[in-house]
Amino acid sequence: MANRGFEYEESRLEGRAFLVPAGLSAPAFNSNFDIPALPESSREGAIGAKVDVRPPAQLLTVVPGSQVVASANPGEPTLAFYALSTSQSVERDTWAFLMNFLAQHKVTTEKLDQQSGVLQTGWFDNTSALDGWAEEDDDFKIRQRYQFTLRNDTQRHAVNMSVRVLDHEETIDGETSTTLTPADAQRYATRALNQFSLYYDKQLKAREQHKTNDGMGMELGLDNNDLSAWIVDASFEQVWRRLNQVLPGYGFTIKDTQQSLGWIDVEYDEPGAEFWKAKGAEPFKLEEDKYRFQLGEMAGGKTSITLFDKDKKPVASGVISQMYISLSGAFAKGQADQAAAKAE
Repeated sequence: MANRGFEYEESRLEGRAFLVPAGLSAPAFNSNFDIPALPESSREGAIGAKVDVRPPAQLLTVVPGSQVVASANPGEPTLAFYALSTSQSVERDTWAFLMNFLAQHKVTTEKLDQQSGVLQTGWFDNTSALDGWAEEDDDFKIRQRYQFTLRNDTQRHAVNMSVRVLDHEETIDGETSTTLTPADAQRYATRALNQFSLYYDKQLKAREQHKTNDGMGMELGLDNNDLSAWIVDASFEQVWRRLNQVLPGYGFTIKDTQQSLGWIDVEYDEPGAEFWKAKGAEPFKLEEDKYRFQLGEMAGGKTSITLFDKDKKPVASGVISQMYISLSGAFAKGQADQAAAKAE
């Protein structure tokens, strides 16, 4: 609601006649600036305290690769969720995330028909801690049921999800209303879809983190420029996080990073013999100096790691092979295994 007064509603247009003083001639008149009468249809809109001054809700494309889809019905906002890899079943993930999203907020599934792509929920209410649904207010209660519609787009490896409000109840100062304007219905449906998108994104990140915490296979090979490199069977994001975790434990001090360009600048201090003995590994035979680890995406979801010296020249293949023996073991261990090893 607007935070100013509404006295203007009492204003009236005065239609007083134009007075011509005695002894003067009346000027010429025309109707160029006459105010036309309002048609009855224009009087149906909200005025005064009933005008909704909130900004319109906007769909959030927080999930990587998601896209707003134009809908013929404004009351049913739609987002497309795309598969992020050839191995991802985006349809299965979207259904699973949706049902877990509802369960997290203790909302029942009243109707589920995966064949037709329709899920109708039980009641959401403003005590479900759904950010953006409604303010916690003893004098204001609101609850709603929604319909989520999923359409599988096999050609684009995507799922289109639409949301609309099925039922609405709000209670203000003890008085309950079930009416909802089209604009409000669109706003609530948009918020519902945004809340699900945030949950979807959180689940994807948790999955990636889980993969990062698990062991990763590494082998010797050539990068896309035919330079000696370590090839890790994991995505760029996973390898980036793991490499940043592993390097400090092997005498490397990280000086600078640029994830968008895939490089990590380090300074190497040769650990002592006791360190390598405790690790059960052979020394790297790498001179103490500054280096750059360069990551690159490869076909098949793999990632290359190439090592360059301070002059941006590739490090000798013999050193790469020697370092592989220890680094491959570190990558093969899960994060829990590495933490246990440090504790010992």
